[in-house]
Amino acid sequence: MFQVYKVGQKCTPTGMPIIARDKKIVNLTLATGHAMMGLSLAPATGKIVIEIISGKPASVAIDRFQI
Repeated sequence: MFQVYKVGQKCTPTGMPIIARDKKIVNLTLATGHAMMGLSLAPATGKIVIEIISGKPASVAIDRFQI
């Protein structure tokens, strides 16, 4: 016997993840909404988050990932 579970994948309305500093909470950086690609995008997302937190320029264009 099998039991099926349906788990909703977290995704933004546009389908693009959000990788950005929060506009209201200064020490909060968001990296969310990757849906089913979260695990495979984790290394690239981590690099972008490190660049955001450290104040370095992003190594890729991140305009599409803003809130």
